Amino acid sequence: MYDIIVISSGHAKKVQGAVGIINEVEEARLIVDQLAVELRDRGIKVHTFHDDTSTTQSQNLDTIVKKHNSYDRDLDVSVHFNAFQKTEKPMGTEVLYKSQKDLAGKVAAAIASVGFINRGAKKRDDLAFLNGTKEPAILIEVCFVDSQADVNVYEEHFDTICAKIADVLGDEEKDDVEVA
Repeated sequence: MYDIIVISSGHAKKVQGAVGIINEVEEARLIVDQLAVELRDRGIKVHTFHDDTSTTQSQNLDTIVKKHNSYDRDLDVSVHFNAFQKTEKPMGTEVLYKSQKDLAGKVAAAIASVGFINRGAKKRDDLAFLNGTKEPAILIEVCFVDSQADVNVYEEHFDTICAKIADVLGDEEKDDVEVA
């Protein structure tokens, strides 16, 4: 279990991420805020951050990493949504990591349990967030903004998704979530 977690939404108000059926920046902010409520309900101290000032991608990444590193914490989490191409088909969820393979796999499995395809944990050593934060970190790709099937599952199970992520981070489902 983590005592202190910093969670941020990916991208920024002025540096938009993926836009499809839903908007990545808007939805990531909703997930961050609800996930913080869920984690606090489990006794975990949470700091949240949404970038409202950056005007370039580089500035945005620097701002997010700097904010995370300004806190004393046990874990860094960045919330994003994927995009590929507009489709009716389900595309799924995945969690990116540099050194937190087991945690990433558990979070991906927890999110997938509501009805997403589990794309699993994906190692990435080329992302500014994962490389720049000084504590263990994961980057959650909740689902695809341009997949109607994913958006349907996401909208129907929003609260459950947040609760399932919080269960993993709060170590409440460690024996109930199978890692793909």
